[in-house]
Amino acid sequence: MLLSLHWFWKVCLLFLMDQRYVEAQFPQACTTQEALDDRICCPLWNGSPCGSRFNRGTCAPHSPQPLPKSKDYREHWPSVFYDTVCTCYGNYDGFDCGQCSPGWTGPTCTQRHHVLRKEITDMTESERVNFFESLQKAKTTTSSRYKILISNDTTVKDNYEFHHATVYDLYVWLHYYAAKSFYGTHNNAAHMGPAFPFWHRVFLLFIEREIRDLTGNQDFYIPYWDWTRNPYCNICINRHSHSRINHCDYSSSNWCSLLFFSPLQQPGTDPLFNTLPTIQDVIETLEMGTYDTSPYDRTATNSFRNKLEGFEITHASPQLRSSMHNLVHNYLNGTVSDVPIAANDPIFMVHHSFIDKLLEVWLRSHTNASYPESNEVFPPQRAHSNMAPFFPLRTNAYYWDRTTELLGYSYLNHSTPLSVNTAFVTDANRGHSKNTKLPHQIWVYFGNLEWTNALHVKTTYFVYI
Repeated sequence: MLLSLHWFWKVCLLFLMDQRYVEAQFPQACTTQEALDDRICCPLWNGSPCGSRFNRGTCAPHSPQPLPKSKDYREHWPSVFYDTVCTCYGNYDGFDCGQCSPGWTGPTCTQRHHVLRKEITDMTESERVNFFESLQKAKTTTSSRYKILISNDTTVKDNYEFHHATVYDLYVWLHYYAAKSFYGTHNNAAHMGPAFPFWHRVFLLFIEREIRDLTGNQDFYIPYWDWTRNPYCNICINRHSHSRINHCDYSSSNWCSLLFFSPLQQPGTDPLFNTLPTIQDVIETLEMGTYDTSPYDRTATNSFRNKLEGFEITHASPQLRSSMHNLVHNYLNGTVSDVPIAANDPIFMVHHSFIDKLLEVWLRSHTNASYPESNEVFPPQRAHSNMAPFFPLRTNAYYWDRTTELLGYSYLNHSTPLSVNTAFVTDANRGHSKNTKLPHQIWVYFGNLEWTNALHVKTTYFVYI
């Protein structure tokens, strides 16, 4: 397989660096020496800081959370860099309050905006072409808004440089910044804790909006990949994933990435991770009654978050070393299997779009759940810690009660429903779980729907499948 040198040197560089090597995105206006010396990140929007003259936001000190001292400066985002940042009003958003919050559009961000995220195999050919061409444009267009921070030691203040990068590379490096283990721990800001699904939700919204602004297509969306439909990667072919092409011509419209480091690494060939999660795995995960449990890390049990992330192995797949989200990464092999740089492969985003879909199903049937308020949680993932490295500042718990509809998108169920013999359902009206073994075949979707069994009894349920 021929590899794009454009991707190759960057990925190889990450492997050659020390474990503390990180990269992240920063607003260009905040990377000047003056901004760093003044510790102020309040870029101008239409001539005024944070659009204050237009009542979009204000330049104000942020209040750091009282967290334990750490040798790794990433734990106190963004305190090592700035004391003062933009605080946006109403539906305004962005590092300069110059954008609209997800779900809003228009000159004053007062018009609702909504897209439907389709399953990738349900997209038309023209929709798929548009999706990959948009990614290609993001991969080859240098961002005019951000620079990336490069540091080979996040324990040493001022040990970093800023560089230009493409829009897509900003997205990759943002994940790298949050996913790399913090000094002296195995923990990070985006995994192995309660922030995991919410951090990735914001992450997808970030690249979705950047691509919309880049292409001018405000209806661009990230499709999802339902990996329960086959025991193998049904989209690892040219039609659905340009990252799986056999010949890499970076200058063409084909999308090239480093899925494989050698021809010997292929999806599903590792005997420890030789299949994808099943419907039964998803049912068991969605049955969890508690969002997260002590000690709120990869060892948590009876935790929806940890089952979804895949550290708590489902009973349906006891022979595997990982489950759900983690199993998909491990199954695919190559770049996407190395968590910090996994976003380098476009399949990452469609995988995480499905994880986001499952999160929404669970949240809607557990309206009394809440983000953990515990000092056991790793400090960067605590409820009131700022989600790193995003602007404007939002806490990890900020998005808890903001549904996908409020954020401007929803998921369109697959056009071909799944067929199973047993389903576990929750009565949406009474709000409590009941296990129901249906005597005959049913058609199943994720989410709020109507299902009909062979007895033609029709009821509205949340179906856990």
